[in-house]
Amino acid sequence: MRSSEPPELFNIVKLLSESGADFVIIGGLALQLQGGDYLTVDVDFAFTRKRENAKLIASALAPYRPLPLNWPEGVPYVWDDQMLMNSTVVTLETDLGRIDFLAEPDGAPPYAQLRANATIFEMYGRQVFVASIDDLIAMKRAAGRTKDLAHIAELETIKKLLEEA
Repeated sequence: MRSSEPPELFNIVKLLSESGADFVIIGGLALQLQGGDYLTVDVDFAFTRKRENAKLIASALAPYRPLPLNWPEGVPYVWDDQMLMNSTVVTLETDLGRIDFLAEPDGAPPYAQLRANATIFEMYGRQVFVASIDDLIAMKRAAGRTKDLAHIAELETIKKLLEEA
């Protein structure tokens, strides 16, 4: 994000949801939506690289000046569907906040299965897909960072509580 304002993570979700784009929320925001208490400063999406989907995402974000994280000032950058189609991981800084798009998140099943496994939340009058607890655990294991190990413990506790309820 290009200002000192807090990131507008839910506005990013709303924007993409309203565009009709096909995505699954993963990462810290998914952990939070599944019941975790982790606060994140970016939003991560798994997405399908179908041409029409890439066009919807590119068009929705274009007004918010997306640039790759740490892109040199004054260097031209083309934000379009082709860039998304050719990328596995895209980390953007926008006027709404930081956004990561992952076509093939480590530890996740193929996109169609990730989406089929997802928990569906009703947000902004639409269905929003959030990675399942099991898929989040698998992605966190694959990432293997210190914070991910704590997230795994939290997700396993949430899963156990849900099973007992």
